[in-house]
Amino acid sequence: MQLVPQQQHAPVGLVTDGEESSNASHTISATTQTSAEILEIILEFALNKFNDSMERIAAGRPKFHSVIDRFVQVGARVEMCLPAFPFKSANKVDKVFGILPDKAEELALERLDIMCIRIGNVYPPGAKLTIISDGLVYNVISDRDTWAYGQALRTMAVEKGFNHIDFSRLRDLVSFPLPEKLEEITYVANATNFRRFLFNQYGQDDLDIDHEIATSPDTQMTYLGYRRFLESDLRYIFPLGRGRSNHSYKRDIKYLAKQMLIRGYVSRFRIPSRGLHIMQRVESLAELNGFWNRLLRRR
Repeated sequence: MQLVPQQQHAPVGLVTDGEESSNASHTISATTQTSAEILEIILEFALNKFNDSMERIAAGRPKFHSVIDRFVQVGARVEMCLPAFPFKSANKVDKVFGILPDKAEELALERLDIMCIRIGNVYPPGAKLTIISDGLVYNVISDRDTWAYGQALRTMAVEKGFNHIDFSRLRDLVSFPLPEKLEEITYVANATNFRRFLFNQYGQDDLDIDHEIATSPDTQMTYLGYRRFLESDLRYIFPLGRGRSNHSYKRDIKYLAKQMLIRGYVSRFRIPSRGLHIMQRVESLAELNGFWNRLLRRR
């Protein structure tokens, strides 16, 4: 056995405890800096039209910084998800031309794709955003129109070269028996069964939606958005007159908006962060929508 003589300094190729600690600190510092740069890019796309936007973004910064850290620490692509693009407005009089995506969706998808590209400029593994089409849950538009809109949106992303945008249907997030490849007929035929499965599996019998609206700022913001959306979208489908007063119309709109919130609350999934095997709980679509409304959804 050969004895190793004591040395004042570590030999070449070896790392002392102090150097190892220093290297670790440097790695942590570099990770933190990169994560901060990524988050700043996301925040540049913020919709800061609310009086407390800056305060709310500042409050949420540590949480989302830590999520980004999980990707950066292992050098993985940053995976994001956005429940959005459910269907086109039903108001074809003064809001939309039809049921299919148009220039509005193109600009929105382009904006999201540019965000991912800019992240890739500071972080080589890059970023990808998965859009979760959640229109099937709300059952406001016909299932056929919802299918047509989703398919056209996917085609648009491919044709326009938005390579950092991916799509996932709700069926990808729950275990529900469906054909391997969904076509329009099988999609429409299973839509009602799928919604019933969601309500049975994830519904909350004790959910007090009025309490949620009163106590959760994100839920309240989503509820008010639903009310504005429904009031303008359904005005020509259910016109005033013939027993329908303005008061009764607005009362029914409030009811529908709350029902949409309840349907959103059934979407309590564990969404896998691909590549990292991190299971993240989405407590409600209202909470997640509230965040993305503040950060990304600019109209």
